[in-house]
Amino acid sequence: MDTQSIKWLRWAFNCKLWKPTAAEWLQANRCIQGEEMQRIERFVFQSPAISAMVGRLLLRKSVQTVTHLENKSIHFLRTSEGRPYLKDVNDLDVNVSHHGDWVVLALERNHQVGIDVMSLNRPINISIEEYFHLMRRQFTLSEWEQIKSADNSLHEFYRFWCLKESYVKATGVGLNLDLQKISFKVKEKLSADCFVISTEMRLDGSVEASDWLFEEKLLDSNHCVAVCTNPSPSSLSVSAVGSSTAQPQENYDTLQTNHRQKSFTVIPISDLLSLETINFNVGVDAWNNFNNKTFSSR
Repeated sequence: MDTQSIKWLRWAFNCKLWKPTAAEWLQANRCIQGEEMQRIERFVFQSPAISAMVGRLLLRKSVQTVTHLENKSIHFLRTSEGRPYLKDVNDLDVNVSHHGDWVVLALERNHQVGIDVMSLNRPINISIEEYFHLMRRQFTLSEWEQIKSADNSLHEFYRFWCLKESYVKATGVGLNLDLQKISFKVKEKLSADCFVISTEMRLDGSVEASDWLFEEKLLDSNHCVAVCTNPSPSSLSVSAVGSSTAQPQENYDTLQTNHRQKSFTVIPISDLLSLETINFNVGVDAWNNFNNKTFSSR
């Protein structure tokens, strides 16, 4: 495979299918930075610890796949908003998300990218009506009209939430963004077969943000995902990744076609654990820390 020709990756991992053994968990810890391991150790429950670990492994494996860098040369830092970004690699942006059973990753060369995945399960210990009321300020009136007129209002709610989160994560602004300033108009129902790319975003209620593209699909019957990318090569200069050398911009129609044709590759745990060891200070305590966490179903 010519890794220099890889312009994007869409990866997914189903955490429900991985029950880590002691050997696997120790090897996973050996493949990540020490500070990453410490973050994961602070989780109280096993499920979020597994999701966080898979997210870190996906980040490292995806960068290695595209750059051929050794694992020891891949170093992630975090912005003030907590967004991971690559140190000393200026032409790649990569983002992960996890919720429910899935951890997902999107990588782009020369473009900003953000991704979000949501389980479509009903909220716990609260009615849908109460939940919508609680979240009423997160969506515009136009968005609420679309949500409540859909065949399944809860699923549509999660779809809109994914769209907003993917944009927030692509721009790296975190909680500083007023979600009322961005509004989406959907035109197609989600499908598991291909990405929907017709959704439009407006900023501040009137100006259509045509320089952002959104890929949406169903990962399975119970999870939706949205990917946000900026086709402008110069967009990386304002992202968490840092400045980059601008590349010729692809034709917009070509970009749209390519985005619709993209699909997620499901990555096996064996691929992630094939990363080289970089953290040699991993002992049995790492397994004990995980094994003593409270088990929780997803």
